[in-house]
Amino acid sequence: MTMPIHPPSWSQGNQVSATARSVSPEHLMTTVKALKLALPSALMESVSGQVTHLQRQSAYQRIALTEMDELVTDLLHAVGDPLLLVRAYAGLNYQAGFLRKTYLASAFTRRDALVLLCRYFKVNNEGVALALGGEGDACVLSVAAAGCSAAACLQRDAIVYGLTRTLLSLGIKEIQHVRLAYTPDAQVQQDHRTLFPVKVLFAGPGQAQIHIGQGSLDLPLGWPSCSVEQIARRERHLMRLNPEPEWCDSVMALLPLLCRQGDVDIDQCAALLAVSRRTLQRNVQREGAAFRGLIERARKQQAQRYLLQGYSLDAVAALLGYRQSAQFYRAFRQWFGCSPTHYRSAQLSQSAINS
Repeated sequence: MTMPIHPPSWSQGNQVSATARSVSPEHLMTTVKALKLALPSALMESVSGQVTHLQRQSAYQRIALTEMDELVTDLLHAVGDPLLLVRAYAGLNYQAGFLRKTYLASAFTRRDALVLLCRYFKVNNEGVALALGGEGDACVLSVAAAGCSAAACLQRDAIVYGLTRTLLSLGIKEIQHVRLAYTPDAQVQQDHRTLFPVKVLFAGPGQAQIHIGQGSLDLPLGWPSCSVEQIARRERHLMRLNPEPEWCDSVMALLPLLCRQGDVDIDQCAALLAVSRRTLQRNVQREGAAFRGLIERARKQQAQRYLLQGYSLDAVAALLGYRQSAQFYRAFRQWFGCSPTHYRSAQLSQSAINS
């Protein structure tokens, strides 16, 4: 899956009101579950009123980030442990068997999984933004908190911990280090290094970062794909959260899975996004594209990747949603001016020369 990588959705001088941000009911329940596992029951009882209030709200709406921050702040004051949420998140399930049931299973490569995490994280928690970039020979996953309060920083560091565990379960073993955006006292630094499964560094204020070696990022994830509905659900959430939805991006997120199912149809895509065919066409055209053109773009991108991963030509044709391999051969010649076999040979030869 190839999608554009966007920077965090806020920057200094251009911040959305904190009251406008929210967390999903699922994120609230996961955090409460983690806290219950990590804290004495008497302590959780002391905030049971807040928890019950939030759980009732979550039955019919997202939870305001400010209310989530209040819960974390109250527990932080009661415990006095800056690693409160990290310790809580350490008890959650990061096993590959669990992650295979999530939207991450739609990723073709491990790098795609990182892109998906960046794209969809705000669906869980608008208080933290992820962005993917590079620094030297490393891929850098940046984690920015919406504010600088103790609760915001606590949640950011816990999310960095959770992301690190998630990446390891995705098979991304070349994590060089985690860099946290503050410098605590020596004992707290040691506690971090004990809890985190990778090397931890500390720096001044800013974004927390996870530095990852590039070695295995472009290898196939190798998991059975999730259903297209799991991705569509995330896209519908994004469209509700964004004042100006990016329609072409949402369509491009669905197309690889629809192609694999052999169901590349505008009506199916519109139904998955919960809009009419006409509404989808109109908004895609407003962004300067056409649905047929997006299908061609998605197939072209995926064809390159499947070929370089060693799939047979018939398998590539099927993965792209063509009923006959001859249709794929014709389309490929139109895209690249050569046969798929010649393209693959040329690309592999060039890679050998570059290495």
